[in-house]
Amino acid sequence: MFDFAVKIVLEIRRSPFFRAAQRTLVMLMPIAVIGAYFKLLNDLFFSPDGMIYNILGLDKVMSDHIWYAGSFVSKGMVGITFGVFGVYASYFMARYTARIYRKDSTLAGLMAVLILLFCSYASSSGRNAGLPFTASLLQIKALFLALIVGYCVGQVFHWLGKDYQPVAEENVKWVQQRAWDAVWPSLVSLVLGIVLGIAIYELQLKMLNSASFKEIVGRIQTSNNLVEVLLLLVIITFLNWLGIGFPMSSVTDRVNNSFTAANLTYALQHGNSWHVPYKFLGSSLVNSYGVMGGTSVVLAIIVLLLLRRSGREIRAIARLNLLPATFSCGSGFAIGLPVILNPVFLLPSVLLPLVNVILAACALGLHLIPACVYPILKGTPGLLIPFLATNGNWAALVFSILLFFLDLLLLWPIIKINEKVELQIVHLKEVE
Repeated sequence: MFDFAVKIVLEIRRSPFFRAAQRTLVMLMPIAVIGAYFKLLNDLFFSPDGMIYNILGLDKVMSDHIWYAGSFVSKGMVGITFGVFGVYASYFMARYTARIYRKDSTLAGLMAVLILLFCSYASSSGRNAGLPFTASLLQIKALFLALIVGYCVGQVFHWLGKDYQPVAEENVKWVQQRAWDAVWPSLVSLVLGIVLGIAIYELQLKMLNSASFKEIVGRIQTSNNLVEVLLLLVIITFLNWLGIGFPMSSVTDRVNNSFTAANLTYALQHGNSWHVPYKFLGSSLVNSYGVMGGTSVVLAIIVLLLLRRSGREIRAIARLNLLPATFSCGSGFAIGLPVILNPVFLLPSVLLPLVNVILAACALGLHLIPACVYPILKGTPGLLIPFLATNGNWAALVFSILLFFLDLLLLWPIIKINEKVELQIVHLKEVE
């Protein structure tokens, strides 16, 4: 069974799309890690609802000049990393796809960037002239679209471009010839991108932004039906594995609605949250136990990789991302390993949150733990979310820790499969 799973994953990983996607994500790991650390810095120290900001009372001890400077730098760095991550992803995805077929990869990457930017402009403009250009399709939360655009452009160069062999030194004539050779595939790619942008503009398509998933997010946030919550959780975690992170980020953000207000009001009136009216509310159940702030699976993988003493590069990536992942920012590791679009981690990415929510619901039903109703601060570690959201209930803390250890046990064979796949891929490269 183990060898069969390795064989299946290996076949998927060897397909052109997954080969190009994995190389793209690994290449972009430094940018993702930089974004993760500055997001961590902003959430903890330079947000009025940040954990460290409130615990240390930084509003009283930090000067306004330092606060504004720190906020400016951290938000700016998050913007130029996570905010336009799709630009980088589309460029390298097109490059690596074209390179697989020995075509001109640089110009393929540039065409992919142009098309993605135009589609983002078309998506944000709508029918009303004068609307500002927004970059929802360029964010790391819309990574999947950027990879698709890059892959399609790479395939156009595959079918229409001339074979390209890099040389040690490119003179002006060589560069001119290289540019002329890429004219036809570049024009075809651009025309197809313009057609796609016009279709987005005319049909008012909402592609991979927060509005696209408003119904899904709204239902999981307000549903007290456990079956419905579980079904929607499968959809959200699968989309997150694909690289579509808008639903996950919306669920893990602070939620204010009539249901959360009713639960909080009850808790304040009675001094506890044991018998709130909406005990299985999706927003609190999923964020507190299912994904633990969005990093439950990522943090468990990091811990296992460090415990197993995996390869030097893998351990370095794990150590580098341990701090931000601990404080609910696992994007750097999800990109760097990668976890996103890695077939090995598809099932755990979907099933582990599902198992966590089912067990948490059982514990709630048996009155082993109270419901999570109190608001939490930005940057709160995932394992501490149930403890703080229950106003310091120790049973909730112990339960969340036990869930995390269960996740580690369930992930153990998955990590072994991933290591076996990586060894097989290295062996195949050496043979080739």
